[in-house]
Amino acid sequence: MPKIHDRQRRKLRRLMMLVSLFAFLPSALLLTVGVLILVFGHATKDLVFGVITLGLTVTLLGGVALTVVYVRRESSVAHLQTEFVNKVSHDLRTPLTSIRLFVETLQGGRLRDPDKVQQALDTIATETARLTNMIDRLLGWARIEAGKRIYRPTVTPARALVDAALQAFAPQLLTAPDVKLITQLAEDLPSVNVDLPAMSEALLNLLQNAFHYTGPHKVITVRCVRRGTQVVISVGDNGPGIPKHEHRRIFDKFYRLTRDDLAGLPQGTGLGLSMVHHIVRAHDGLTTVDSELGQGATFSIALPSLLPPPVPPVAPRSEAPAS
Repeated sequence: MPKIHDRQRRKLRRLMMLVSLFAFLPSALLLTVGVLILVFGHATKDLVFGVITLGLTVTLLGGVALTVVYVRRESSVAHLQTEFVNKVSHDLRTPLTSIRLFVETLQGGRLRDPDKVQQALDTIATETARLTNMIDRLLGWARIEAGKRIYRPTVTPARALVDAALQAFAPQLLTAPDVKLITQLAEDLPSVNVDLPAMSEALLNLLQNAFHYTGPHKVITVRCVRRGTQVVISVGDNGPGIPKHEHRRIFDKFYRLTRDDLAGLPQGTGLGLSMVHHIVRAHDGLTTVDSELGQGATFSIALPSLLPPPVPPVAPRSEAPAS
């Protein structure tokens, strides 16, 4: 992998040199000619020609600059995509290896103890479910990217949406009983118009991230409040936090945080937050993050509510005494 990345960087450097040679150099010459014409030209046609030359130069430089930015961005995406393919290939290979190992063991009759046979079957079932979940996530992302995912929104109480996500998250809590889960749901929550399976999947993704990217003493806080014409659902954790300059990129596809303090934590595929962003945006909502390095992270989903904002009570008007 490092050799491939070095090769890609060398190609990008050569491309930048060619752009500089065949674009910036002629642009500099054109710019010089345009300035000289404007300075030393006296006839009207000289001035017009100078302005046109400068205009063409600015257009050329702007086009080259945009091309360079686009090429660098696509190169970065290609690099992240290569890492994604390698990560997914490894993640798919791990459960397949376990399944094959236990199947060969059972086929060879090397397990005689019924308890061990049952343990092997349970492991096969667990790894199969894990493999199915990974494939379902990849297929779901492919449908989102192709614009083929169909949402069927229904009127859903906001509390029911949060409860559905927490119910799906409950089995994971059993693997770490020391997790402190705090739920703070307001009383006056209105309904929202959402595809319940899709939106609960987005919330579950945030909950799983909070679970995975925190230390041994996990504290996860789920809040749901009414804010004006929106319902805001947030998931906070006490993890290592996300620096400010990473906030814009974490919702990009294939992007993953790579820091030394995250080395011991599980690495995802870089699709989870991007899927959350797409699902929420399809419901006319907004996904935001509030985090600082070492201060944990809070991800929020703001969805349009189906009820108008509460009207503040009008103070009674005092009547003037009759004269």
